[in-house]
Amino acid sequence: MPKSPDESTVSGGRGSCLQISLQSVASHIQASDGREIPFTRAVLTIRNVCDADVGDVVLHATLGQEGGTVQDVTHALARADAASIRPGDAVSWDVYDLFLPAHPGTASKVHMFGYRAVLNWLFELSAWASYRVSGSAGQVQTPVSRWTLRWSVPDPSTGAVALAIEEGKG
Repeated sequence: MPKSPDESTVSGGRGSCLQISLQSVASHIQASDGREIPFTRAVLTIRNVCDADVGDVVLHATLGQEGGTVQDVTHALARADAASIRPGDAVSWDVYDLFLPAHPGTASKVHMFGYRAVLNWLFELSAWASYRVSGSAGQVQTPVSRWTLRWSVPDPSTGAVALAIEEGKG
């Protein structure tokens, strides 16, 4: 990864100051009967891997649901974008809480059925960011990162919701 802003180039170049990743994170969610059940969340993170601040950071995202259309869900990030990210720092977003409600085909189902609405469906998430390296006038764009997500209940006796994340091809 680049360690100085001079090594950063526009998408398709040698590298990017921002590294985009998606991790599964253990959590809990409240079921309709009031129980707290184990629920694995998908957390999208952008991290500054350069030695300089990056500013004017804007994350872009699309979300597709199996059998449905791909929707631009960037609007869900309004006021959630980071103005700047210092070297080594990161900003994260919860996919379930932020992006799924922003997808018209998924939002109504999640509203009506809660977390059960996402079980056993494939979701395709794409994300990229544009930013400016401190001291530079030009905007830089990261490559597009893609993942496929599937929430499931592998053991119905526990009710715990697991998440499988598969990295996609650019």
